[in-house]
Amino acid sequence: MKRIRSVKKYLADIDENGTFYIGVQVDSKVKNILTQYFDVLDSKKTLFMPQPYIGIMSKRNTVGEFIADKTKPKETQYRAKNWSLKDWGGTWHSGTSEVPYPGYPKNFMPPKNYCFHYLKDSQHNNNQLLVINKTFTNVDAEFDNIRFCINLVLEIFSRAETFIFDTKGQRITPIIKIVPWEVLPKGEKIWNVFKNGKSYSNVSESEKQLIKERFNYIESFKPDAEYRGIANYNGYVVFCFENKKIYVLDSAIYGNAIYIFSDSWKKLSKLSKREIIRGNLEKKRIIHSPNWKRELKKELTE
Repeated sequence: MKRIRSVKKYLADIDENGTFYIGVQVDSKVKNILTQYFDVLDSKKTLFMPQPYIGIMSKRNTVGEFIADKTKPKETQYRAKNWSLKDWGGTWHSGTSEVPYPGYPKNFMPPKNYCFHYLKDSQHNNNQLLVINKTFTNVDAEFDNIRFCINLVLEIFSRAETFIFDTKGQRITPIIKIVPWEVLPKGEKIWNVFKNGKSYSNVSESEKQLIKERFNYIESFKPDAEYRGIANYNGYVVFCFENKKIYVLDSAIYGNAIYIFSDSWKKLSKLSKREIIRGNLEKKRIIHSPNWKRELKKELTE
């Protein structure tokens, strides 16, 4: 995958302190990529968020990542592992278990949250452009963000350009109504939504079995509604138990815990992922360990 370390090549034609956009000219290939790999965030369908499974830059942009903190001592963590065992009678038994192992604690690095929107290039026959929703300035202090965004565009489209606009440059202003949670139709099993998803490309078969088991177990308590995350919350699910005022948040891809919230869904749905993971706002955090079912049942049946 092509990636740059220096931004100088892309800034050669831009004056110091000059402002510019980063993106690509829209063609049929770009439109196909938008359809397949982006979530639409606004009602006019002009604001787009790349989905995290495209590559590491998209993951860092959309959902963030967990970085091992090697300055701290290791702690007990768990990973899924398939097993097979032959009993005394010669019959094979198999299953999937959470296996403990020592690992460094992880710090959450929040996502960058860059989106893409359309621009019209009034200087060139109103050609349509797709650019990151930020105006950049050619100064040293912005080089890290500029490099990140160029690499993000390169990862997604295999090319990246900088665009300079005068006062005649026209931006198509979206009517932003971001809804990062999508309610599932009644009776739709959450596992059916996720099992064939592209987001699973890096998830092992052992992990898939445990994810399916967790989702099915939570659904056995008959939640009133289920939501799946899109955009920044891609891979996350919420099970709502309205009568109990309990909301169970789990991830099909990221993290190692179930979060139990007792606040209203309206408030929960507006939290940033950083607030959810690091804000200590949850009623309870249940690690994906061998005891998770017992702990969750206690919360849902009290």
